[in-house]
Amino acid sequence: MARTEVMVGESIQKGKGVRKRRQEGGKYARYSEDQIEVLEKAYAVCSNPTHFQRQQIMRDQPALRGIDHKQLKVWFQNRRCREKQKKESGDVASENRRLNEANKMLKEENDGLQKKLTQLISENGQLRNQVLGLTSTISTYQLGHQPEASNPQLPVIVADKGLVSLAEETRKEFLSKAIGTAINWVPVPWPKLQSPVSAGIIYTSSSCIGVAARAYVTVPLEPFKIIEIFKDRASWSRHCRNMDVIARFPANNGGTIELIYTQYYAPTMMACARDFWTLRYTSLLDDGCFVICERSISGSDAAPSSPAALEFVRGKLLASGCMIRPSEGGSTIYLVEHLDLEASSVPEVVRPLYESSEIVAKKMILSVLNYIDNVVNEKNGIQTLDPFEEPTFRRSFSHRLSRGFNDAVNCFSEDGWALMNPDASDDVIMSIRRTKPFGVSANFDSIICVKSSLLLQNVFPASMVRLLKERRSNWMNFDFTSHSVAFSRAACFAFPGVGTHNLSETAVLLGHTNHEDEILEIVRFDNIPDRQHNASSGDLYHLQISNGMEDTDFGTCSELIFAPIDRNIPDDAVLLSSGFRIYLGTSSYSNLASNEAYTISNGQAVINNLPTMLIIAFQFPFQSHLVEDVEAMARDYLRHVISCVKQISLEAMLPGLTPETNSIEANLAMEFNVTSELDFVVNLANLMCQCYRSSLGVDMLGFNCHSTDSVLEQMQSHPYAILCFSLASVPVCIYANLAGLTMLETTPDNLQALSVDRILGSSYNLSLYSVLPTILQQGYAMLPPGYTLSVMNRGVSYGQAVVWQVQASDGSVNGLGLAFIDWCFTDVF
Repeated sequence: MARTEVMVGESIQKGKGVRKRRQEGGKYARYSEDQIEVLEKAYAVCSNPTHFQRQQIMRDQPALRGIDHKQLKVWFQNRRCREKQKKESGDVASENRRLNEANKMLKEENDGLQKKLTQLISENGQLRNQVLGLTSTISTYQLGHQPEASNPQLPVIVADKGLVSLAEETRKEFLSKAIGTAINWVPVPWPKLQSPVSAGIIYTSSSCIGVAARAYVTVPLEPFKIIEIFKDRASWSRHCRNMDVIARFPANNGGTIELIYTQYYAPTMMACARDFWTLRYTSLLDDGCFVICERSISGSDAAPSSPAALEFVRGKLLASGCMIRPSEGGSTIYLVEHLDLEASSVPEVVRPLYESSEIVAKKMILSVLNYIDNVVNEKNGIQTLDPFEEPTFRRSFSHRLSRGFNDAVNCFSEDGWALMNPDASDDVIMSIRRTKPFGVSANFDSIICVKSSLLLQNVFPASMVRLLKERRSNWMNFDFTSHSVAFSRAACFAFPGVGTHNLSETAVLLGHTNHEDEILEIVRFDNIPDRQHNASSGDLYHLQISNGMEDTDFGTCSELIFAPIDRNIPDDAVLLSSGFRIYLGTSSYSNLASNEAYTISNGQAVINNLPTMLIIAFQFPFQSHLVEDVEAMARDYLRHVISCVKQISLEAMLPGLTPETNSIEANLAMEFNVTSELDFVVNLANLMCQCYRSSLGVDMLGFNCHSTDSVLEQMQSHPYAILCFSLASVPVCIYANLAGLTMLETTPDNLQALSVDRILGSSYNLSLYSVLPTILQQGYAMLPPGYTLSVMNRGVSYGQAVVWQVQASDGSVNGLGLAFIDWCFTDVF
């Protein structure tokens, strides 16, 4: 009650002020002071009285006589408006005060940042002056890093204008490839990175000199860490044998020029390894981007002479490198690898390995991206691959296994290897070298490496490696009885045999090491002690990696590599790796995906002869006085393995070569893990609709989820021409509804003869590669009105087309769905 009286008193005072101002202004005052006092008291009780309440007020208050009902209603309305205006005015004033305070704080923060910026600019200028003040003359050390006393005359490198000009030219050429149009890039499918915020696209080119690959990727990692990783090539590239920075000196713009000698392993025994003599230039662009570019140099480039190795062929690195653009929360990376590997100098059977841009993308681009991705996940504490072992442990051992196998395949003389049978007429190559005792070879001083290569037909590497793991007891089932001395002194500590160990091995998974596509395992072979010549002291353990198991796309290569281990092996020791490496002998993904990769027979697509190169290498530690016995045993062992591998390869042979599986259709059914063609089509129809809904956010027009008809029945009778193409090893049409068959004028048996580019290429030169980046980024692409050709070369126009990604969560299906809307036959384009 007291609060109400106070409010009424304040209102009366305000009313008096209003009346006084009106009188001073010469305006007529409608209400007397007594009337205003009565009205304010009534307003305090009820601010919005009803019709009957207003009548009651007029009857109860004699002072309000003479005021009609309408005037009273208007007074209350005006009073409420003044109250509302007062409240809004207070809110505006409060917000204005808050904004003034915030503005004051921002000004203070901006002043502080300006001071810091001025300080950093000053410090940067001082550092630049210090760098430019340093001497630009640096001694060049030989590759072996011998002491200066043994090399009194060392050449001196001077940072002359010619070398700086070459570095600037290299950067300009690299940027034209990375962010320009110097090369016509084509996107290729690739496995996504594990980090949830990493994304990007990989490209290759087949129209440039040599082989080239490019990547555009965004990762949540700071630029300086990326620079550190990219420069340390030997840490992430298993194909890099050695990389030495011969000289380093500053450029006049604050950048750094380095002269680098790099050696790469040869992937097979049929061609020499490659080495490179390059200039690497690290600089900062005006827009804040970091650039690390590199290219080969020669004597004509005003550069010093390069180191030389007899067992290497000099390759040519065209302008390549990495540009890093800092962004919020990470960095955007532009990677380019452009090489001329002198493919004409290698035998024709392995030439595709040196002509494939896809293999360059896999060896160079994917390797560094996967390494960066693993570093990001480890930094964030994310164990995306396996929680059982430390990631650095897995990477270290997988790297050592791979390096040991590369050493066995190449057997460089500078590592101490000597060829044992240079005049041998068979395909078995044997090399020997002395070594320091360690681990499982603690009692031995020499190693024999025996290796060979096989050319298979129509065998995918992933299928072959999978069968080699499953059939291990077959190719390891070697009887050492006739080589008892050599076995007891050498092989028993490295390889199990008949009656010595239980070949039904026990494998323990240590984790994945390379983007889920490489598995690191410990394989145990239980000892059988009741064999007379068994000199093994216990169970035998192999550390093993298998990779490329899911590799059916570009740059296809799979490996099964293992090495005997025990607790005494030093951390820096090279493992005695043995195993298998399998390459698909086609030079590019586009060649594998083209119509030339298969032919049509009896209305079905049959795969043509696809060459597959199989590399086998095994290492046997022994005592040097047993060299003849171990040599004979190793040769027989490898021949036994080759014989078993040939038998296993028949099981891994691609469908299309046997009566039971004489078509790609059977291969697709096997890839998609279905038991019948009907189940496959039903599952595919459901998956196509689900992916359409998830990609575009709506159901396809005309589909009714409440219909009694199944999804397949609705899709079959849909007026859109709906197709589905597989993006597996051979991207062909695997499904078409009735409208699609009518539009293409074909039958289900002839679908495999169609390609995506044939259907899209007739309209404005569209192709799979032109729309693939959009599909990979957002899951679908909308095509404008266009036209295509039927199988009978009849013109078909359409009003619109949709292409969307069809992919199962388990990766069993990977394809593209196409829907052509408002299509019709036409004779005019």
